[in-house]
Amino acid sequence: MAEQWHERLVRLQAAKGWSNRETAMHYIALSPFHEETQLDSVLAMFKRYRRGEITNPSPETQQAIAAMFDLPVADFFAQRPLANQNVPDRLSPTEFTDLVAALRMPKVGEAHLAQAEAEVERLCTAYSAQDARSLTVEVDDWLKELASLVHEGRVSLAGHERVIHLTGWLSLLRACLMWDQGDEQATHQARVAAEGFAADLGDNVMAAWTWEIRAWMALTQGDMPNVIAAAEAGIRCAPNASVAAQLHAQKAKAYSRMKDSHKTEVALDRVREVLDSNDLPSNVRNHFSVDPTKASFYAMDAYRTLHGRERLADAMADTVIATSTRPDGTVISPMRLAEAQLTKAVLAARDGSPVTALELAGAALNHERRSQPSLLLVASEVAHELEYRSPADGAEFRNHLRALGAPDSPSS
Repeated sequence: MAEQWHERLVRLQAAKGWSNRETAMHYIALSPFHEETQLDSVLAMFKRYRRGEITNPSPETQQAIAAMFDLPVADFFAQRPLANQNVPDRLSPTEFTDLVAALRMPKVGEAHLAQAEAEVERLCTAYSAQDARSLTVEVDDWLKELASLVHEGRVSLAGHERVIHLTGWLSLLRACLMWDQGDEQATHQARVAAEGFAADLGDNVMAAWTWEIRAWMALTQGDMPNVIAAAEAGIRCAPNASVAAQLHAQKAKAYSRMKDSHKTEVALDRVREVLDSNDLPSNVRNHFSVDPTKASFYAMDAYRTLHGRERLADAMADTVIATSTRPDGTVISPMRLAEAQLTKAVLAARDGSPVTALELAGAALNHERRSQPSLLLVASEVAHELEYRSPADGAEFRNHLRALGAPDSPSS
């Protein structure tokens, strides 16, 4: 059974190290309907919350509780869990052949363009779990088909714009896939192509995503000033769109590695504000529709690299693990799961538990779907902690990471 919000409240309160009185005071500071003179009644209310006696607090109460932990409401009080949304079925070989044949007709109609749009949506949704190489093949096939539609003039003017729009998103998806596989040149080429399509369309959200990819690349390369510069450029493109939450998250990750706690907290708070101001996406698994539960994922990474925030990092990792799997144990988001396992490995190593750290790191490195640069970045943090506290284990693990292509030292 999925974790209930009141259970998460108890867990995060413990991670913050707050007493019941401190929790009530934090709540009063954020609630529009309470003040310090009502402390006793708020304390009584929170006791009922903690016991799960109140299942559906008012929207204002939900907002204040989520804000206490710098999380958006739709993360803390999940409206549409990630595990409840399936990836659309892939077309059968016959259906795919028929659609391609229709797209190669002298004139392509609305119905077949709509089918192509559905396929691009499926590809963006499959990103989180499908093998990167096989998904890249599918994306490349579609990019070729869409390019031929434009070059051969087989769509109307309105259809032409729709095809360019689809091509832009597929170029972004290809950039992500190529960076997952560690191919910097191919990533750059796909990202630049997406920049061009965004400029042609005047699509500021698409443009912001090109900057998000730049920020992500800089993060995994250890270039924190460029993470911040790229993120700020992307935010200027689309300050209120959900992509801005991911850009603020990249800033939080960079600031945490620069050991700036205040700026990290400010950036995480902006993540919450942006996601709270946006409607829940119709497809929470589309890679370019920012799922509010990613706020816990972002916070986990930032808190892991800020010393003294280990309990919060651990609590956020538990949330990420829970939301990355279905109740039956099926993994739906292996890349998020891997980083959560590595986070716990880092914390286990700091606690002087090398065996546990190595077990968790081994599980994380065993997922077939992976983002190689991101995975190795966090795995290098595990190696760093092991080298400090258990040199023999650290040296062995570091050698294993070198074989996988990891840098010799973490960017943190």
